[in-house]
Amino acid sequence: MALRPENRLFWNWLKEPASGPLRKAGRDGNGRFLRTEMDDGAIVLGTLELNGRQLRLQVNSKERAELGRALLQAGLGDLVGTPLTQIMTPAQAMEEREHHGREASPALQIPPEEEARIIGQMLERHYRQVLDEPVPALGDMTPRQAVRTVSGRKKVAAWLKGIENTTARASGGHGAMAAYNFGWMWSELGLSELRK
Repeated sequence: MALRPENRLFWNWLKEPASGPLRKAGRDGNGRFLRTEMDDGAIVLGTLELNGRQLRLQVNSKERAELGRALLQAGLGDLVGTPLTQIMTPAQAMEEREHHGREASPALQIPPEEEARIIGQMLERHYRQVLDEPVPALGDMTPRQAVRTVSGRKKVAAWLKGIENTTARASGGHGAMAAYNFGWMWSELGLSELRK
């Protein structure tokens, strides 16, 4: 298990370069990829957080949860007990992250401007990649492929509106995610006239 520490209580579980492919990336019900990368491009399979006597493994698929649990059990043995499993939708996970982030001690909080910059960079990197990946909501075509037909343009416009609305709702209409401007995607796909 390749772990990269963020601090003494939190680690990122990274895909090891020599390891075989673990499902490329999970997708939510709207065909969006649920994939996180570090600044250096390393793929994050999950996170580990030590909170008092609890060790929390957070991942975005059932398969990763099972693999992570098996690796932790093999490495920690009797130091960990039977795991408690909780399944959340992407929106629930983002909402929990938003609420727990606000409860952090003032010394650990990120200034709102910095948070907006970091989230903006993360979203842009993510969606630039998605533009070139098959999306189930678009008939497993990439958004760039789908916009080549009239019907595809309509589907991509609806998909983009769904992304914008879901992002705004997930953050309660406030915060860095709600402030993110998806206008560049509409322009890059040549759909600015369909954005209402």
